[in-house]
Amino acid sequence: MKVRENLDMSQTPLHVPARSRLLFAHDAGTSEVFRSQILSRALRSCLIRVSGIAVAFMALLLSCFSPAVAGELPPGEVSFERVKDERPRFLRLLSGKLFQTSGRYSQTSVDGGKTWQRGGQINPLNLGWKLNGVAIQLRSAMYKGRIVVPFYFGMYGNHPDYTTTGRGGYAIWKGKKILLETHTHIPEMSGSFVCYSDDEGKTWQSCVSGQGRGFMVGYFKDGHLGHLTCEEPVVAELKDGRLLCFMRSTCGRILKSYSSDGGKSWLKVQLTDLAMSSSPAMLKRLPKTGDLVMVWNQMSAEEIKRGYRRGRLTIAISRDDGQTWIHRRNLEVSPGIDAQVTQVKPPPLQAMIRGGSGPNEILGEIPDDFTHYHYPTIFLSEDKIFINYGVSPPEGNGKTRWRVFPVAWLHATGK
Repeated sequence: MKVRENLDMSQTPLHVPARSRLLFAHDAGTSEVFRSQILSRALRSCLIRVSGIAVAFMALLLSCFSPAVAGELPPGEVSFERVKDERPRFLRLLSGKLFQTSGRYSQTSVDGGKTWQRGGQINPLNLGWKLNGVAIQLRSAMYKGRIVVPFYFGMYGNHPDYTTTGRGGYAIWKGKKILLETHTHIPEMSGSFVCYSDDEGKTWQSCVSGQGRGFMVGYFKDGHLGHLTCEEPVVAELKDGRLLCFMRSTCGRILKSYSSDGGKSWLKVQLTDLAMSSSPAMLKRLPKTGDLVMVWNQMSAEEIKRGYRRGRLTIAISRDDGQTWIHRRNLEVSPGIDAQVTQVKPPPLQAMIRGGSGPNEILGEIPDDFTHYHYPTIFLSEDKIFINYGVSPPEGNGKTRWRVFPVAWLHATGK
């Protein structure tokens, strides 16, 4: 089979086949996970009829070669329904208090979340937005105890002569023309920043001054490339005490910046060698090892131009503070793209990776079961990683999906 130049098939994908996705369909408005065990019961009834040797052989085949069978979980995965009560819902501070953000303010709890005490306004600038579940507390000696919350500020055009319906990305789905994309098809500018507190949320400061200086901005080739969007940041503390910030952009790669002073100031934004569409990633530090874990939409430029901006959701870890990423596995892959690809070569530096704009420049024809997987969030317990993300069809309401794996699975090779 011919493999495209920018794609690597060296690792095993772990996406959920369409026939098994009912297991993980979790409605955003409920806490119910729908299950189907019909085929698994049938499988068990067949196995008891064969000899012990045959049973062992069939089990080996299923565990090694089948990502999932309807009614079963992929290898290594844990049922969310079985362990959902173990999922951490809040950030536990070094003092033992729980921390959360609620609207514009921070909150802490000393009684396990039964009651909450309101802190200060998190964002002194009173502008911008943030992703869910991105607050961290620093543990390195110099800034130990500091709470850091990343934000971004965007400016988005709203022009009667240049609308999302007039300039958006269109595709053919089920024989009809639909509006598939809106972001990146109208004027957009953005920058990222962080807010931080040294007193468990009572008072807050920002890395941006009153004069608007201190944003992390996509600025390359001495400005000759123009401005790149730089938004939806996530932050992790590295083993040497620095902070690493990953950000979404339109250039087909994750952007990054570093802070050596606990988030007060940030180095000039740099490119990573991680391919990603204009979508948010989620980044966390594993408490026991200090390794990083990330979930992101790893897409090639060619896939993005065909409308598959969020068609692949990948998980990987880094043992060297984000310099390299190993054990890449696909959590999800949309029909229409290669499910075997787990490593994508990033495109050359450019301001925009995108398909055509407007109803006369069709991105392409997408399959009936085309799906976007996006906005992942990570929750870490002592020995498990809980992953939540959106699952959206081309039209209609989407859902969220929970996936759970042992932390040890992240460090294992293979599936």
